[in-house]
Amino acid sequence: MNQINHMRSSFVLLMALIVTGCGFHLRGDIVLPALYDRVHIVAMGNTQVANALTDALRNVGSQIVASPEDSTSVVTILSSGTQRKALNVGGKSIREYELQLDASFVVQDNKGVQLSEQQTVTVIRNFQNDPNDVLGKDNEEQLIRSEMVQPAVFQILRRMKAIAQ
Repeated sequence: MNQINHMRSSFVLLMALIVTGCGFHLRGDIVLPALYDRVHIVAMGNTQVANALTDALRNVGSQIVASPEDSTSVVTILSSGTQRKALNVGGKSIREYELQLDASFVVQDNKGVQLSEQQTVTVIRNFQNDPNDVLGKDNEEQLIRSEMVQPAVFQILRRMKAIAQ
């Protein structure tokens, strides 16, 4: 029994060394520079990405303020939307779709100076279509669309951090 525990411990230690040796690390919280201490967010059009970005900024310690005058930076979501494209057509039906979420934004300081060119993040997901289960596939598509927002927000946060450096 003791030998089994020793082998198990050795295996866990070996796996930990392998995983850390290859450069793997868990994604931690994003730490944003002081530029994003107080952020004013402007949403043009679809607000789903802006709302998720607001929540994410609060989660990393930024304060969301109501006016640009009270902010240290202004993030404007210029556009965000999802497109659906047919990927695989068989016979008279589409077997697979691709969903693509694009969100464009700019970052300004509190004086209105644009800190970077317009940035666009893209998230792509594929899903199988079943013409015999239209309602279920519609629900699946809506779920995938809503789940695509979070990776887009993480990309925006990473780009915001890079812009400030």
